[in-house]
Amino acid sequence: MSIVQRLRIGALLAAASALSFGCAHRPAVTFDSTRAPLTVQRPALYPETIQYSEQNDKFLLSSFREGAIFEVDQAGKASLLVDDPRLCSVLGIAVDASRQQLWAVTADLGASVKPSTAGPKKLAGVGVYDLNTGKPIRYVDLAPLAEGPHLLNGIALDAHGNAFITDSFAPVIYKVTPGGQTSIFLKDARFAGSAINLNGLVVHPDGYLLVLKKSDGALYKVPLDRPSAFSRVLAEQAFVGADGLTFVNEGTLVVIANRTPEHSANTAYALVSSDGWLSAKVSAVQALGDFYPTTAALRNGILYVVQSKLNQLIAAPKEQKAHLQERATIRAIGRVANQ
Repeated sequence: MSIVQRLRIGALLAAASALSFGCAHRPAVTFDSTRAPLTVQRPALYPETIQYSEQNDKFLLSSFREGAIFEVDQAGKASLLVDDPRLCSVLGIAVDASRQQLWAVTADLGASVKPSTAGPKKLAGVGVYDLNTGKPIRYVDLAPLAEGPHLLNGIALDAHGNAFITDSFAPVIYKVTPGGQTSIFLKDARFAGSAINLNGLVVHPDGYLLVLKKSDGALYKVPLDRPSAFSRVLAEQAFVGADGLTFVNEGTLVVIANRTPEHSANTAYALVSSDGWLSAKVSAVQALGDFYPTTAALRNGILYVVQSKLNQLIAAPKEQKAHLQERATIRAIGRVANQ
């Protein structure tokens, strides 16, 4: 066999391998943060979570400072959508497009212009709102379910309309049904730790949660039908500082990491898995800069991250918080193929 023939065969095998990998993990994430960021035209919003409403072609931002949810158009104009007096700081939000609902979790770290009656680290509420009008549909209190301080953080919905919510201070994942029934879905000492612990999560269509723990960078797989059988996803590294988790497809996730008191990441990671998330590999990495990026959302195949130096607001003394006027930015950081 000639050298040319060998080279051709090698090229064919490489192409076949790449095709096989692509089919297992499509669509692939390619990072590119060269686009100019979109500035949100409202100072001191300090969003924690970004979602995308396809039917309105608008981003949805949860405000840590104003205790509300805003729609943001492609020019950066922010319009108030949800303004519920029961909300303090709004963290995780989730869109239920099939039911035209918007879910939100609320907590109190003393950084909102709307202090809660429960007090800092005691509020643990979940609100459900009409996606188009912002009108309240339901509100439930999760604080009685678990003792100690609370920081409700991430939320994800399954196909049946059930919500799963992480608590960064209590080692708990809660469940709220579409009818408003509340329960502890899973409690485990492995979810405890210093500072911020359980954070972003997604529901995988194969019947399990994937959940991040910010303090030590662990990623967990939690079966919906048997949560006590959860396991840590074997990965090449820990994602310390991990905040947001974005579902791309069955074999691809994007992690947005910012920082902990001991570690600064400020990085986006694309993760792929070919064994049902028993293990994962990092397929791409993108540095995001020291802007405290929190979460990401997909719009028309483009991956966007929201950032606003939220950590500065949280850390500032009470008397200084009102003087902080940082404008949030929404930045395109990558593309998802075949979207």
